[in-house]
Amino acid sequence: MIIKTALSQEIENLKQGNLFTVSLTDIKPLLDMTHIATSAKIFHKYVNINKQKKQKQTMPLSDYFRILWELSVALQDETIHLSSRHLMPGSTSYIMSNISSCKNLEDAMKLIAKSYNMLHGGPYNRVEIRNGFLLYIIDDSQFPYMMENEDYIHFTMECVLIYLQGILSFSTSQDLLPLLRKVYTKRKRGPMKSRHMGYWNVPVRYQSGQYTLMYDLSAATLPITIDQQHMPSSREIYDHVITMIVQISSSGEVSTMGVVEQVHLAIEQGLLNQQDVARHLGFSVPTLRRRLSMENTTFRQLASQALNEKSKQLMSQGIHINDIADELGFSDFRSFIRAFKNWNTITPTAYLNTINKKNTSN
Repeated sequence: MIIKTALSQEIENLKQGNLFTVSLTDIKPLLDMTHIATSAKIFHKYVNINKQKKQKQTMPLSDYFRILWELSVALQDETIHLSSRHLMPGSTSYIMSNISSCKNLEDAMKLIAKSYNMLHGGPYNRVEIRNGFLLYIIDDSQFPYMMENEDYIHFTMECVLIYLQGILSFSTSQDLLPLLRKVYTKRKRGPMKSRHMGYWNVPVRYQSGQYTLMYDLSAATLPITIDQQHMPSSREIYDHVITMIVQISSSGEVSTMGVVEQVHLAIEQGLLNQQDVARHLGFSVPTLRRRLSMENTTFRQLASQALNEKSKQLMSQGIHINDIADELGFSDFRSFIRAFKNWNTITPTAYLNTINKKNTSN
């Protein structure tokens, strides 16, 4: 019966495109943080699943990174209590703001390493050019971990490499996997049940002295494309990593969604600029426009629809119009009122009166 259940779950994972799964037993120290606020909904979903003590319980790797985002907010620590030296919220944004002025990927990698070393308080990161390759190396031998669970630390650091790949990909607006040549991990091959290392399409060297991403040297000259007028947040980096993961899955979440649904989801996540959404989805702006045109719509129409739905949701929760205008990115409440009237032919006040009358009649 256990074998049948496990096989059924594997088949379901493949159907859903969850080729890269994380075993709940491999992240037990994370799921043991039961004091986390209930606002971390995805985290508590898997905490409850883990309590059932069933064998072969897994989650998609994309959900693991969604949980990391939730916990970094709930704990106000971007290391998620992995390090005794916590990183304040905004640390990633600080690093991204620094590398936006870099000319190429090699310079950006060096600045990322230097910035993380300063924040963590030690020389744990470095960048080298060796034998015609560009290497980002993490040496955690003296890192101030808060726990001694080696398997969990290995798993976490292997996922840090995926997150780092996401930062570098985001910074260049390119998929860097074709330029990746090898991945190094300190873990021995075998003991983990998770399939997160299947994310890499290159050889993985186990039992290495450090955690390393090794790129072809041609990657060093790739230009940095971050808009200095818009500093990406930690949330945007996590979203980018999640998108990378599900796009690589053969039948993953993004690949089974139409471009309209993808854009709508990105807007709901707070990306309101067409250029930001295009980069988030891995398109150029002209390509995004063309894809939307094939669906008989435009980015402006989708943005208006998403903002209208969000504004109505916030109004139904009793949020003041001024706060809604700020939340949705309008310059002032008057601009929001004009937009709302254009969307619905009535003002926000008239809409609220309609809702109140319905509630009273019910």
